[in-house]
Amino acid sequence: MDFTVAICTYNGAKRIPEVLECLSKQVDLEGIKWEVLVVDNNSTDNTGEIISKYAQKWRLDCQLRCVFEPIQGLAAARQQAIESAKSNLIGFLDDDNLPVENWVSEAYSFGHKNPKIGAYGSIIYPKLDTPIPAYFKQINSLLAVNNPGDSSFCYARDAKPRKVPAGAGCVVRKQAWLECVPSKLSRQGRDENKSKIAGCGEDTEALYHIQNSHWEIWHNPQMKIYHHIEARRLERDYLLKLSRGFGLANYTFRLTRLYPWQRPFMVFLTPFYIISDGYKLISYYLRYRNQFATDIGKACEYQGRIGRFMSSFSLLK
Repeated sequence: MDFTVAICTYNGAKRIPEVLECLSKQVDLEGIKWEVLVVDNNSTDNTGEIISKYAQKWRLDCQLRCVFEPIQGLAAARQQAIESAKSNLIGFLDDDNLPVENWVSEAYSFGHKNPKIGAYGSIIYPKLDTPIPAYFKQINSLLAVNNPGDSSFCYARDAKPRKVPAGAGCVVRKQAWLECVPSKLSRQGRDENKSKIAGCGEDTEALYHIQNSHWEIWHNPQMKIYHHIEARRLERDYLLKLSRGFGLANYTFRLTRLYPWQRPFMVFLTPFYIISDGYKLISYYLRYRNQFATDIGKACEYQGRIGRFMSSFSLLK
């Protein structure tokens, strides 16, 4: 198998048909052996039934199959996808990611031509059911909307600030993942059954592990997807919880960005991070506290700073 499209979903019966329709219309795939692998992350709806119906009438040049992952959270679902994929190149789509018609061919071509690249990301455009709100640019990164530009480039390890692509629409080389990413990450992903959002950041953590190795991470502008964002995900309460969750992942990111031999020294740096994050939190509050009620962007940034301050105490935990 040359390429695997992996879709991790929880209760995605209403969302995943739109993704599968996009995949059924992929073009320029002559001579490429590919599959679509759906990871059912302990769904309680009829997701499995939907996949079975699509499999019965699926395109002849591609296999559509489903595997079950009982442990809730995106980290476990993606690890299951890595282990179950039949190819070395695995393109991850969420169940609300809509790839353009040549996404698979461009994803395979880029990885095939660049064997030293361990992962590479897509351009992600928003697809909203409602008019774009005025505050959208302030919070679009929380919703995995990302456009790094029309030119390909390598995400440098020594860049400041250090960046990696979004997990949605990202292709990873199975060999790189198995060599670099622990089987159990610190960030496990959101548990929708328990309404937990504190697990954000598992994509970034995994890609930092790969970036710390000899494998390169790139941006491929020829890969484009649309993120279908439901109206509920633009609501204030949801965005504030999401911001706090990403903030809580900050300490994990700091630790993961270090080489393994450097990580034991983090215990000595943690008090300085607590002081620095606390100072930034208080300063931000004093400067913008009167705008939190009306400015969602600033309210989200404040929640993110609270999360970053709290994250440093995870070492004590």
